[in-house]
Amino acid sequence: MTRPRPAVLLALVLAAVLGPLTACAGAPPDPLTAVRAAVAQTYGEGTARLAFTSSTGPPGDPGTPVTGHGVADLVAGTADATVEIPLLGGGTRVLLVGGTLYAQVPPTLAALVPGGAPWVSVPLDRLTARAVGGPLALFGGTPIDPLGQIDQLRGVTEARVVGPEPVDGTPATHYAAVVDLLTTPAAGDPARRPAVDRLIEEIGTRRLPVDVWVDDRGLLRRVAQTVTAPERPGRPATATTTTVTLTEHGLPVTVTPPPADQVTDVGVLLPAG
Repeated sequence: MTRPRPAVLLALVLAAVLGPLTACAGAPPDPLTAVRAAVAQTYGEGTARLAFTSSTGPPGDPGTPVTGHGVADLVAGTADATVEIPLLGGGTRVLLVGGTLYAQVPPTLAALVPGGAPWVSVPLDRLTARAVGGPLALFGGTPIDPLGQIDQLRGVTEARVVGPEPVDGTPATHYAAVVDLLTTPAAGDPARRPAVDRLIEEIGTRRLPVDVWVDDRGLLRRVAQTVTAPERPGRPATATTTTVTLTEHGLPVTVTPPPADQVTDVGVLLPAG
């Protein structure tokens, strides 16, 4: 019988030794599983520091970006952020608590608030009533709910790997994904479902492309998307581009609304449903 050559024998030995180890390690998860796991793990951490930017305008020329930064409790749906509004010439503190938006009144608008209260409030569903992007509700052209964009990822149904791509120096993997808006938590919530249906009507599809960056710990680091509403009679086409970056996952976050006697409810001035 012919004896195996040394090289062949070495290969057989390595296969016998390394094969079981490889099998135990398992293959890397497929992209969809990886993205879904990152969303679940990020919500498992509960909180994060957020930085976000958003701009709305004609496709290809979305206009001046509005930026913000703060902290959020993803599970409780609360946030405390400062939003930079170019037209107001400075930062405005914004709180999101219990489905209500609270905005500190900038000095340039103080005279317009009845009673001179330093805060105004409005139910979030009122803001989404006419805003393209639904969960990316606008307040005077300002994005106030980056949490909605992260929440949408719980409805991701497709994903593919784009490749390694650091986020602010942190190693991460970039995925191109698709969210089915009708499988998101908002679609199953009677209070939020009208905003989902409105968004689908505005953009003409239930499928929303989104880019996701996942770090080496398996946590979401960045979410970016562009929502385009096609031209319709009496309304030009618009595109809203939003990016949310997450850091310091799991940090302590407590958000409380301002005292009631310092708040003017302006929700009655906005359309319902």
